[in-house]
Amino acid sequence: MNATRNLPRLSSLLFLLLFPLVSLAHVHLDKSIPAKGERVSPAPESVKLWFSGGVETEWSKIKVTDADGARVDKGEISHIGGEASALEIKLKVLPAGAYKVKWNVVAHDGHRIKGSSTFDVE
Repeated sequence: MNATRNLPRLSSLLFLLLFPLVSLAHVHLDKSIPAKGERVSPAPESVKLWFSGGVETEWSKIKVTDADGARVDKGEISHIGGEASALEIKLKVLPAGAYKVKWNVVAHDGHRIKGSSTFDVE
């Protein structure tokens, strides 16, 4: 009978122990260059994104556009220095103006994350 009364406590304890493992499983953006909202000069030659875990280049997309929505990236995504958690996309020569970066990335565990940021070239 004591075991039956302790079942809810045991279940709660098990959940609390496992919950951090579940929440840590999803990849998120750690940092970017240029950083979100940054004003840069000179114009960057690429956009670099670092994630909290490994990401795939084959199924991931990064798109950089100008204020008119025209693409200004060269289209090919690569890992930075063989780092599985870092992606880079080269850019065309950028004049002064506002730019938007959108990413749709697939982590090694199969989860997809999306996000966007902006930066300005002076």
